[in-house]
Amino acid sequence: MDLLYLALFNAIDDAEIRGVEIRRNIIHFIADELNEPLQNDLLQNERRIRSKNENYYEIIVPRYTDHLFKEHFRMSRITFENLVNIIGHAMPFNHNNPVDLRKKVMFTIWILAKPESYLAAGDRFNLAKSTAHGIVKEITNVLANILPNYVNWPDARMCEIASTIFKRRSHGIPGVVGAIDGCHIPCQAPIDNANDFYNRKGFHSIILQGICDHKARFIDIFVGLPGRMHDARVFRQSEIFQRLTHHLLPPNYHIIGDAAYPLKVNLLTPYRDTGHLTRAQIIYNTRLSSIRSIIERAFGLLKCKFRRLNYLDIADFDFGNKMIGAACVLHNFLIEHNEINFEINEEVLEEEQEEVAMEREEVANNEAIDKRNRISELLI
Repeated sequence: MDLLYLALFNAIDDAEIRGVEIRRNIIHFIADELNEPLQNDLLQNERRIRSKNENYYEIIVPRYTDHLFKEHFRMSRITFENLVNIIGHAMPFNHNNPVDLRKKVMFTIWILAKPESYLAAGDRFNLAKSTAHGIVKEITNVLANILPNYVNWPDARMCEIASTIFKRRSHGIPGVVGAIDGCHIPCQAPIDNANDFYNRKGFHSIILQGICDHKARFIDIFVGLPGRMHDARVFRQSEIFQRLTHHLLPPNYHIIGDAAYPLKVNLLTPYRDTGHLTRAQIIYNTRLSSIRSIIERAFGLLKCKFRRLNYLDIADFDFGNKMIGAACVLHNFLIEHNEINFEINEEVLEEEQEEVAMEREEVANNEAIDKRNRISELLI
């Protein structure tokens, strides 16, 4: 540009000046045209380069207090190290993987525990979105593979222990080893058969059928059927139905369920309330309900600890089922390591005592009604 001004200064006549000015305008136009795509490329590159938190896992997490660590990652540091060792022994050794195993496990727990996108969580852990997806799939597959080690049917000794505790809690119902129920896991509507997954509650879901023991520990799960399906039909298609039919439990042991399930030798359900229940049937229903509620508490605890199960934004249903199974494995793992203490506490005991008192009051009221009816009949 300095050369142009020098040419203008040395120009002899107006024609020569106008020629220099025309050439200057042409050069300015060409320079602007060349500069515009360059600026666009720079802006696009800035968009591609996302700012990540390079120090969260390396510096921030080690500074967490024990309480804050457990709040974020659902377990203490000692339990977390045990989990890392278990997963490390269960997964194939890979020399070429640059991401630390502890970081992988921590990131997977973060994804399961929080309703946060892979993009946001990846920025926190300094991971690209594609790398984050790969890590979660890898660790979830490992947890799904070790599911039989943590979600397993109790042996004779554990059945006896569960039966004793359930009998004490119900004030008399013998032989109960677990409670069964179904839980809806909200999910994306599948493209090919969205109607099948649309349940009676008004959203799309996958059904998780679970059986838990007295500690709210899952002893059997069956996952993957569409939310529109009835609980009884899900039960008949599950493996546990066939196993119970082929004498999985002796006749004096059984699981308990709500009225949606069929009455079987090894599956007890409440009496249907038609308005004509006897006093014994009312007592039975009340006490059965007091111990059957533990499976509902187990589902509530599972969804509270691993909030990704409140909505699975996953198009791959096979991977979604594995993620649900992985959450159940972690749930049982935390119970085994006393990170979740589900023994009956004072508050629950007071609730049960209150239920029993109401039940006795109802029985006494029925006796009063019967007495009044007898007197009225005598007067006639």
